[in-house]
Amino acid sequence: MTKRHALRESRSSDRKTYPDRRSATGSQACIAAIALIFAWSVIAVAQARPDAAGKSHRVAGRVSDQSGAALPRVLVQARDKSARLAGEVQTNGRGEFALDLDEGSYLITAVLAGFVPLKDKVLEVNPATPPLMLQLQIPAVEQQVVVTATATEAPISQVGSSTTVISGDQLSREGVISVADALRRVAGLTLVQSGGTGQVTSLFARGGESDYTKILIDGIALNEPGGSYNFANLSIADIDRIEIVRGPQSALFGSDAMAGVIQVFTHRGTSEGLAPKPRALVEGGTFASYRYAAGVEGKGMHMDYSASFSRSDTDNAVPNGSSNQETIAGNLGVAISKGAEIRAVFRSDTGRTGVPGQYAFQRPDLDSSYRHRDLAGGLTFTHQATNSWTQKLAYTVSDSRQFSEDPVDSGSYVPVYEDHMAPYPLTDFTYQTLNQTRRQKISYQSDLSLPHGHIITGGAEFERETGVVGDPDADPLHAIRNNYGGFLQDQWALRNRFFAAAGVRLENNGNFGFFAAPRLSLAFHLHQPGGGIWGLTKLKGNFGMGIKEPTLIESFSNSPYFRGNPDLKPEKSVSFDAGVEQRFGSGRGAMEVTYFDNRFRNQIGFVTTDYTTFAGTFFNIGKTRARGVELAFRQDLGWQWEISGAYTFLNGKILESTNGFDPVYAQGQQLLRRPRHSASIDLRWQPGRWTLGAFGRIVGSRVDSDFESLGLTHNPGYAVVNLLASFRISDSTSVYAVANNVLNERYMEVLGYPAPRANFRLGIRTGF
Repeated sequence: MTKRHALRESRSSDRKTYPDRRSATGSQACIAAIALIFAWSVIAVAQARPDAAGKSHRVAGRVSDQSGAALPRVLVQARDKSARLAGEVQTNGRGEFALDLDEGSYLITAVLAGFVPLKDKVLEVNPATPPLMLQLQIPAVEQQVVVTATATEAPISQVGSSTTVISGDQLSREGVISVADALRRVAGLTLVQSGGTGQVTSLFARGGESDYTKILIDGIALNEPGGSYNFANLSIADIDRIEIVRGPQSALFGSDAMAGVIQVFTHRGTSEGLAPKPRALVEGGTFASYRYAAGVEGKGMHMDYSASFSRSDTDNAVPNGSSNQETIAGNLGVAISKGAEIRAVFRSDTGRTGVPGQYAFQRPDLDSSYRHRDLAGGLTFTHQATNSWTQKLAYTVSDSRQFSEDPVDSGSYVPVYEDHMAPYPLTDFTYQTLNQTRRQKISYQSDLSLPHGHIITGGAEFERETGVVGDPDADPLHAIRNNYGGFLQDQWALRNRFFAAAGVRLENNGNFGFFAAPRLSLAFHLHQPGGGIWGLTKLKGNFGMGIKEPTLIESFSNSPYFRGNPDLKPEKSVSFDAGVEQRFGSGRGAMEVTYFDNRFRNQIGFVTTDYTTFAGTFFNIGKTRARGVELAFRQDLGWQWEISGAYTFLNGKILESTNGFDPVYAQGQQLLRRPRHSASIDLRWQPGRWTLGAFGRIVGSRVDSDFESLGLTHNPGYAVVNLLASFRISDSTSVYAVANNVLNERYMEVLGYPAPRANFRLGIRTGF
């Protein structure tokens, strides 16, 4: 947070609570929607059940890969001796299925794109037929099952949305210590960090603003109301996987999902037996850096659990640049009966970071600091009523407390950089700003699998947002906003080659009222896997609309300097994309190319309404466009070599400015801090017990601003190379070394904030 912004927030002087203006009947509507979805699901299940009359027998089964992991949406078919189709069904989220067949002999096939199909397994149906266990083989390039793209378990080969998965094992192999570092390798995403570890880190997806991506952890929204999220606060501790879905996703996730959704799934216990299986990590390196972590996990017949603690510290080799972070995480699941489970998750990220400011232009500020405490927790009840019907009821809460202060006035200074000097001195000033927000949500979701490949998903949600923003000693703003939403989605498959998902969300926001956000996603398998070089070819296309609610300040502030506007409309996006995914050599390689076009409108900007007092308010006055191309590839080269990479071309432009007086935001200008070209490449060699890797990132020049009257409006490009070496001592223990910025590149991701120079870390981990 800049001092200028902190000062404006600290002037907030009204303690009055501003409630939701449209919540009188919202709770009744939410309850009615849940009841309607439940009743509709019950009726649909009853209608979908086959006639029990006759001599047919129900044959149950499960489909998994060779590791034992369940595979959803596998097409299972049974044919009689004359090759006539006697029955077909798709597996549910647990890989389970059931077929009603007459007594006799059948040939069973199981097909899932991207996996080696199972053909002509003989099945004898009689009253004593045991459960049928089927197994599909994974190709060289792993096939993932994702949840975020459709709100249900789906093989990525059947998903039309541009989706990327980063596994926890991949995070460990790549030696990253933060989620932000992992996301830098994903096409379409740009991350900028204001200096070293712990400093403010923002994400831009497909040219959207830094508050246009919804961030979830186990389904719990982490964004503060209005969309902003600081990725410096999210470590990789106890993360099982990260799912990134690009493009507007408001049809499923409501407000803030303007340009995409990133969901983090925490680790669940996987070890055999409830006895605690420990894990630990210790590492240290340059900049007085060290990190340690410990945890336990276990899994039994009716319960699984995982709990961990981690802490990291560094001084970033900068005066007042020290940063520390602690993470506590827990995940507990209990099966209370067959098909019914209760799961509780909890995560706490806390820390303190010194804020030296733009010390490339001035002396470091030695007394400014930032403290945060982010809590997230949830309780979910999942009930699988039948093989075709699953319902979930959840309560989640996220509580974020961010406090910035500068208790000492260090005097005035004149910003200077190379041959640039500010025309007048700037003044340091004291301030303290509290931004404390809470989001509580109750949600219900029903998933129903119907004949002919349809999966109907419906849901209803109630969310309550509260916040305290401003100087805690000077009557800060208190605000409340209630939101209600419901969505309906139909997914269907045709001949196991064409897959579609269409849905709409109806949102009733406490500020802007009613809005409908539709979405359509298509995937078509043009070429099925064969025995040659060409594997699965998938064509895909997407259309969607996204919305973002105003921040609490923009809606409720009563300060005369930046008065809130309760009549603000939601910021909106309209987007489409189209692309192709191609797999090679029996799954040994894959390439994805996607074209996207985003239009963002009704963007909120501040307008001065009285130049005598400099009073102002907020209006929907901005419009931007972002179009471009994403390229991602991965290839197993043989001899334990693997290469992967990503490239993004972005053509972003301001169509209508929110700040016409600043040349950086002028109409026709490129978008702030979003490069036209960016790329990454990762080369890895794993001979025996060794893992050796090199990672390179190239970022082109981009529009930026010093915001200190130096006249700097462009930030030059840069290239960074990192190296990794790891040796596996045993199946569960390894030692490793990571060297970052080995070429000692001098660069700034944000003007005024130098990025860390060459540095390294050494560590040992066991049980991970």
